[in-house]
Amino acid sequence: MNRHWIKKPSFSIFIGFIFLFFFNPLLWAANSSSFFQFSTINALLEGVYKGELTIQKLLQKGQIGLGTFDALDGEMVIIDGRCFRVNSQGMVEEVTADETTPFAAIAQEPSSNSRNLFLIDSYEELELELNKMIENPNLIYIIHIEADFQTLKARSVHRQTKPYPPLTEVTPDQAIFEFTEMSGDLVGFWCPQYFEGICVPGYHFHFIDKDLKHGGHLLDCSFLLGSVRVSPCYDVFMQLPRNQEFARANLAGKRIDEIQQVEK
Repeated sequence: MNRHWIKKPSFSIFIGFIFLFFFNPLLWAANSSSFFQFSTINALLEGVYKGELTIQKLLQKGQIGLGTFDALDGEMVIIDGRCFRVNSQGMVEEVTADETTPFAAIAQEPSSNSRNLFLIDSYEELELELNKMIENPNLIYIIHIEADFQTLKARSVHRQTKPYPPLTEVTPDQAIFEFTEMSGDLVGFWCPQYFEGICVPGYHFHFIDKDLKHGGHLLDCSFLLGSVRVSPCYDVFMQLPRNQEFARANLAGKRIDEIQQVEK
């Protein structure tokens, strides 16, 4: 019998496995998350703060995310499938399932292996390091960072009353908190520029400390060592509000300057 013929099947199986592993899109998707968002950032800019989607239904879509609550009542942090409010005093409380949100984004926990982040001096430097991990700039990414923060600057907003002002009139009166030597988590997303008007383009993070007592919308931070997990989102889902406030809102036009004003 030809000994070379005997070896061919095992070699073919090996090549087939390599091809399947590296070129099968289904295996790529195994390292991805699905992304769900309720409403749009332009609607929030317009003052559409009426909560509609319940937290119970929101948490059916994922385990990690961010947003806000009815009447813009604080910053939302979702972690480990639990939803927390950071109020205008910077304090954290877990919310009930029947509370509602006018805007939120949520995904599955990133499935990738964690990577280390070293000597981060500012939010800008953090963005530069994360940019190296955004392999496809046309996808949304879910990002989870854990670190012992040397410094961290965050904000929350005050609950609003009707008639609701646009978000650009709310943030000048925001409450700002500065923390030092605090361990915690940053949860957030990176969204491509072409999602402008729907999502916040670029990076958007909310913070919560390990004791679940303090948090807010991230403005700045520094740390010596942290870990990050990042996953692309190939499946993107959106649900829009059914209320009259959303129906009457003017959502047209590019508003990147307003987004930068309220998010940074």
